[in-house]
Amino acid sequence: MIIILYFNIPYLLLILLRLKISELPELVNYIYVLPLYIYLSTIVFMGIIILITKLIKLPLILASFILKRFKLIREKIIKLKKQKSIVKFENSRRTFIKYSGLFLAGYAFAGSGIGIISKDKYEILNKTIKLKNLPAGLKGLKIVLFSDIHTGPYMQESTMNKYADVVNTLNADIILIPGDITNSIAEEALSFSKSFKHLNSKFGVYATLGNHDYFSSPDEIQQIIEDNTSIKLLRNKSEILSINGTNLCILGSEDTRDSGAGNNAIINGFIEQTITDAKEKAKINNISYDSLIKILLCHKPYVFDFIDEFNIDLMLSGHTHGGQIIFASAGELNFSIASAVSKYVAGYYNNGAMNLYISRGIGTVGLPLRVNCPPEITIIKLE
Repeated sequence: MIIILYFNIPYLLLILLRLKISELPELVNYIYVLPLYIYLSTIVFMGIIILITKLIKLPLILASFILKRFKLIREKIIKLKKQKSIVKFENSRRTFIKYSGLFLAGYAFAGSGIGIISKDKYEILNKTIKLKNLPAGLKGLKIVLFSDIHTGPYMQESTMNKYADVVNTLNADIILIPGDITNSIAEEALSFSKSFKHLNSKFGVYATLGNHDYFSSPDEIQQIIEDNTSIKLLRNKSEILSINGTNLCILGSEDTRDSGAGNNAIINGFIEQTITDAKEKAKINNISYDSLIKILLCHKPYVFDFIDEFNIDLMLSGHTHGGQIIFASAGELNFSIASAVSKYVAGYYNNGAMNLYISRGIGTVGLPLRVNCPPEITIIKLE
């Protein structure tokens, strides 16, 4: 009861006073906020464990329920339970369940603690992607990719400053950010802008919005970013760059507020609008659109199988967080909520001449923890 009061009463006060967790003093974060996250995560993990055990036991419970409907079988079960050997077994079973419960609670607590403490221990991944008919002028082009910042209660400005410093050491030709800049309110874009306003790359920084950016006002988010940074936000827009005498087209499509997997006709329509914009710009500049290498920023990866006719060379996405909490993995497979809803979870995918790369992102959502799924900054080299 003391633990429940310790965590819940201050949390209710934070909500009532409309205080932002990310702006609390560092000492308060250590003595209250961090333990609160571990406490909440432990409860969630224990709930999942209990649910799994109940599902495993469900066939036996149903069988027992059905058999007990028959009087003769019910009487035999009652007599069987009174036998000394069965009583002894039941006592041993209860003891086993008791200590197993304590072990699982400890495991959930330890896992939550480790996942929260290590949620910002990022990896820098190097990936080479071969594109069909890539012009010589674009061979070796270095793209630095990061996504899903989720600026807000779980992503402090000081942490974003560190990410910005790291990205600036990578000597990017282009920096690309495919969405979820904010978590839930437009004002969060101010903190994002302060941290990432000095991003450096040879040919610019381009971003698009993700579903969380539509929880509030995408127009306000765009205004804040464009007023305070040099980041070019592409909302069903394109940019044709001249690199080493060769043209490269960056496309950025809008997103929708929902997070569902599968084909999305609205997003497909956004991509069509983006391509129309690119074709118009190519025509104005006397450039053959069909000959352009095209890189699409599209926050959710799920439309990848449904955009063949658009002839996109490389699609860059985020959204999935790579699963964020991976219960187990085997090779390229991982067992997470994200993998249960779509085959597109993290890393590289290919569909003929089309290529897709999904970033695990650097932020978190739901709970501020990552398990077997560290944040990712990706260096992509084109070949």
